[in-house]
Amino acid sequence: MNRIILIGNGFDLAHGMATSYTDFLNDYWEKTIKEVQNSAGQAIFENEDFTVRNVPFTWYSGNSYSDFKKGLKSGSTRIEFKNQFLSNITEKKYLQNWVDIENEYYSEVKRNLDIKKENTNSDSIEKLNSDFNRIMSLLKEYLNRVENEFDKTVGNRGLRIKNMIGQKIYAPISFKDLTEEALNAVAAIEYEKIGKEITAVDTGVAKVENLSETEQRLIRSIRDDHSVSNIKHLLQSESALNYFDLVPIETLLLSFNYTYTEQYYKNPAHFDNYNDEKDSKTMVNHIHGTIDTRDDNPLIFGFGDELDDDYLEIEKLNDNRFLENIKSIKYLETDNYKKLLQFVNRDSYQIFIFGHSCGISDRTLLNTLFENKNCVSIKVFYHQIDGDNDNYSDIIKNISRNFNNKTKMRDVVVNKKYCEPIT
Repeated sequence: MNRIILIGNGFDLAHGMATSYTDFLNDYWEKTIKEVQNSAGQAIFENEDFTVRNVPFTWYSGNSYSDFKKGLKSGSTRIEFKNQFLSNITEKKYLQNWVDIENEYYSEVKRNLDIKKENTNSDSIEKLNSDFNRIMSLLKEYLNRVENEFDKTVGNRGLRIKNMIGQKIYAPISFKDLTEEALNAVAAIEYEKIGKEITAVDTGVAKVENLSETEQRLIRSIRDDHSVSNIKHLLQSESALNYFDLVPIETLLLSFNYTYTEQYYKNPAHFDNYNDEKDSKTMVNHIHGTIDTRDDNPLIFGFGDELDDDYLEIEKLNDNRFLENIKSIKYLETDNYKKLLQFVNRDSYQIFIFGHSCGISDRTLLNTLFENKNCVSIKVFYHQIDGDNDNYSDIIKNISRNFNNKTKMRDVVVNKKYCEPIT
């Protein structure tokens, strides 16, 4: 059995990296507001994103966007946005996460679809894509800076977090997490492995003492009931480690981030629960690209829900500009998606979710992972907000939107009793 570690922005945040949407936007406005204030008294301030005429001499204290607007208002002027998408995501305070920004982009695409239907000569989608690509450029610049700063400052806290998360990534398989069908299949396989030895011992052809230590322990533990059901019971017990090989054959670190935090976890030998007798392979797949241009793995930032009711209307429009930032199309620019499909079709697998919201902007890909016949478990490592609150329920609600087959969902999603916080 294999394992997929599904890595989202919350994974970076757990390591203390300021890579949230709010971090990015606040940083942009803090830097830009200082530039405007340094041009106090000038007739005009202008950059790629907006214009301010008659820049005020005095300003309110504070460097937030709301403070900035107050200062402009007191100086009887205002901000004139060139980048309307930047204006939208700045003004809409309910947008909290990167998935919200991708959803906002898709909403704007659909709004432009309506405009296009009314006016076939409209080029509004061209402007939207240009504005959105500018945000992507700013984001890449910001993440490069954050990554460099993190690499310089990671210390004892980083090592503590690494050990904590690494133990979970490479934890032995817990068969309580698996679907009933998968558990029955594993029990049958394990019984078949020991079946000949059981028969030989029961018929007196062989002695238990002549078997391997593991085989001896297993046969003695089920001596009163040499059956598949007893093997199944043993697989779910706390002592399963004493009898079975519970190390995943392959572990795929599937990162939806553009940063490289997962690199700390590429080598399972760095963690205490590593089994040096087991050849376990670890791979990394940056499905949405990286910030390093040398990787030849460009950023994918946009929307990925082909299951949405309006998506077919967008395709029918026969205007490729409306598909410019659709993830399913962007995936074809590299072989990352192909490699992922090869992995999930190779063998049964369980999914661990580390810091990914499972929002619908990745619905097409997540549906492919979650409803694949080889997916036997989806386990959430949630964010513990405080002593009484966590985001387990929110993630589960999002997961449900990525399933068409709700029966499959209820079977593969691990209940909260067997889940735990990411840190």
